[in-house]
Amino acid sequence: MAAKLFDTKNNLVKHLVVGVSSLAAAFLIRYASGVSWSVSFARVSFLLLFMTLIIGPVMRLVKPSKLFTPLKTPWTWRGELGIWFTVTGLAHFCVVMSGRPGWSLLKALGGFFGGGGYGLANLLGLIALVLAIILSITSFHRIIMFLGIESWKWLQSFAYVIFYLVVLHSLYFQFFSTYGEGPDMFGYSMILMAVVVIALQTAGFIKTLKEPKAVSGKKEEYQV
Repeated sequence: MAAKLFDTKNNLVKHLVVGVSSLAAAFLIRYASGVSWSVSFARVSFLLLFMTLIIGPVMRLVKPSKLFTPLKTPWTWRGELGIWFTVTGLAHFCVVMSGRPGWSLLKALGGFFGGGGYGLANLLGLIALVLAIILSITSFHRIIMFLGIESWKWLQSFAYVIFYLVVLHSLYFQFFSTYGEGPDMFGYSMILMAVVVIALQTAGFIKTLKEPKAVSGKKEEYQV
């Protein structure tokens, strides 16, 4: 019988590994690239979201029969990666807002649709952050057990909504905003990562359609 893939417990050691790595990456990007702290946290957040979303499709396509590194199985890191995506995204938001008098959301949103797309881009980012916080709160064992697996899985499916919102938010500031110096290597890398996520998700979905349907009554295994 295949090993059960349902992992609802966040691991402190993994949180420390992901957290320390995320902060180290933020420092590295900040000082190696010369970008601001808000941009640095934003880029780390995007990378964490990318890693979170590719694990599921990759595991569906590969379906390893044996446990392997890092630390047993990669899918068991999705909870920690997702939570730290939210933490670094929240750090990005706080740094941006700290530079605005009174933390004015209205000014940050530019009248929602004002500022030549600036307000709309920030609105998309804010919606993504709110959704990410909700998903992170529901990523802990007791809350998952309270919600039930099916309800929890439905909520977690919004991770892809978050991804597309973040991509649109980032695309504006990389390619259309007049506040920066235009796209850099991260901007083009971001497009490549978006294509990879879409391609893997599509391939995983196609493979699922081709697989034999589970026998009724058989206990389902979950990937988290």
